[in-house]
Amino acid sequence: MITKVLTSKDKEKYNKLVNHPVQTWEWGDFQITQGHTVYRLGLFDENDKIISAYSVSFHKIPKTNFSIGTILRGPEINDQMIIKITEIAKKENAIFVKFEPTSIYKKYDAFNNETLVNNRPQFRHLKKSPKVAFYPFNYLVDLTKNEEEILESMHPKTRYNIRVANRYGVEVKEQTDDQGFEIYLKLLFDTTKRQGFYLHSQKYHRDLWKKLKNTGMIHIMLASYQNQILSAFMIFNIKDQLFYPYGASLDINRQVMAPTLLMWEVIRLGQKLKCKSFDMWGCLGPHAKEGENGYGFHRFKQGYGGQLVEYVGTYDLVINPILYKLYNSVDKTRWKILRLKASIFKK
Repeated sequence: MITKVLTSKDKEKYNKLVNHPVQTWEWGDFQITQGHTVYRLGLFDENDKIISAYSVSFHKIPKTNFSIGTILRGPEINDQMIIKITEIAKKENAIFVKFEPTSIYKKYDAFNNETLVNNRPQFRHLKKSPKVAFYPFNYLVDLTKNEEEILESMHPKTRYNIRVANRYGVEVKEQTDDQGFEIYLKLLFDTTKRQGFYLHSQKYHRDLWKKLKNTGMIHIMLASYQNQILSAFMIFNIKDQLFYPYGASLDINRQVMAPTLLMWEVIRLGQKLKCKSFDMWGCLGPHAKEGENGYGFHRFKQGYGGQLVEYVGTYDLVINPILYKLYNSVDKTRWKILRLKASIFKK
């Protein structure tokens, strides 16, 4: 088998093999608009048939000649991948490349009992990363069940809140156009400021929208009460999977439970789109506690009765060991400053 760099003529074959929005060809095009360098790679068998594909993105470190590579939500790591990525990373003067495969490590039941699914990667060239890109845990909702079965698997309080929203007359609609996106974006940044967490710039989100809005992969879902939009979600779907990356809600009329009904209608949309699985993009672990950062989002997602999974983890392929240590030290300080700024703006 051999790994090759793909070109635009391979786009259709490539997209048939990837299984996450951030690995699609179109997402790579978006990354390029942000000033990053993107390589799409394909693994070919002895008959020159492409059997696996993934993207690696290199982000320049400002005011330096160095870069950082990432392969997020990519395929299972193998020796062939490490050899090819090492070659490209040296060409791009990368300090390291972060690997975060979609391979599931463990599954948990409702009582937090574990079932081992995969072993963690064991490569002497890889180092367990001190920083993750995606949450290492996630909820996956089975959309092959019928509506009654999905409702039955939900937390009783979530089912109750769906009924509450219906009694109040909360309305949900899809508005996947420029106007719908602007409504969503305003709510997203209002939520960010209120809750004091860091988010990419508005330009980042607008560039993402411009690149993806005509792909059929993206959906804007809105929930309103008395003609006022209270909650907005951006949803992705590729092949038979649905994804929930971003959501926002106003801090008013919370008693009508608009976000709860909106998520339920997203699940129903997934079934109309013939999706088999709903990926909630990340959550806390099996022992999440109230008061923990992100617990509110975790509890909200937990209510829909999905399967809690843990991925194999995040690993760094270190190219420059000295600069790797320096980078992680500086990055840790940078994020402390960003979180401090976010908390100040919240006040």
